[in-house]
Amino acid sequence: MPVLSLKEIESLCFDALKRAGASDEQAAIVAEEIADAEAEGIRNVGLGYLHLYLKHLRCGKVNPDAQPHIVKTSDATTVVNADFGFCHHAYLIAEQRLIETAKAQGVALMSIHQSSSAGVLGWFVRRLAQEGLVSLMFANSSKAVAAHGGKVPFFGTNPFAFGAPRGSVEPLVIDMATASTARVNLVRAAAEGRDIEPGHAIDPEGNPTTDPAAGLKGAQLPVGGPKGFGLGLMVDILGGVLTGSNCSYEASMFATTEGGPPNVGQTIIAIDPTFYSDDFVSHLETMCTALTDGNDVRIPGERRAQARAHHQDNGVEVSDSLLDQIESLAAAQ
Repeated sequence: MPVLSLKEIESLCFDALKRAGASDEQAAIVAEEIADAEAEGIRNVGLGYLHLYLKHLRCGKVNPDAQPHIVKTSDATTVVNADFGFCHHAYLIAEQRLIETAKAQGVALMSIHQSSSAGVLGWFVRRLAQEGLVSLMFANSSKAVAAHGGKVPFFGTNPFAFGAPRGSVEPLVIDMATASTARVNLVRAAAEGRDIEPGHAIDPEGNPTTDPAAGLKGAQLPVGGPKGFGLGLMVDILGGVLTGSNCSYEASMFATTEGGPPNVGQTIIAIDPTFYSDDFVSHLETMCTALTDGNDVRIPGERRAQARAHHQDNGVEVSDSLLDQIESLAAAQ
């Protein structure tokens, strides 16, 4: 199996995105984010997700020539129109303003509309943590998950993330979907002909199922039942309703080429901890020490940091079949 360096993965993605029609600006930032996902061992939204980006560029679900722009500001807020392009590009044009307003006001908010899939939310909050900021991000997605008690897909997997700076180690990063498992896990199980664990899906009639194919035709379930339902609703409100974007049930499907741009949204809240406390990092480190003392506890973000260090030194294994798929889609006319 070929082993690629992170730089080679980034170059591979940039080339494929460019050949599929993306502008230099969009291709560069999305390639960086995909390589970062691979660094952290998150294949399902790294190279494993690139095929959807390439298809969406070609069919117009993602605007290959998007010109995201800031449309409204206040002392602590920034509203960005993604122009139906990649979320990462829209975020990047306003990131510096988000950082500056958070440090000036103590807290700042960015909303993005006319957007698409945000990929790894940890990528965004980690960047802000490296600037010394605590942050929260909410991103709604196309429908896949039934409401608690419901029988049909209504919410997306609707992830949210939290990031915080630490001392001399990698930032604390919590990045989770509000579905009980990622949709790609059902897709992979179906392709491999194996069952999924109970509690992840229902079939088209609303019955619990361990058959991933039936689950894909039916609906996924929220994590923790009614609690996950509440979290998924919260993400849809903050990512969809608040930003003036589509809610999950209104958005075109991320997994297909039909229906035009999904027009989902993202909300990012950045907080400068020095505005509120003189010892945020040291206090957090004290808490982390107490949390792990005598316990087999892993602080969120540590496994990602370990994977990043390993892959920076040793590269990433990528199957020939995945490389062939990327090349085929990049070369398609």
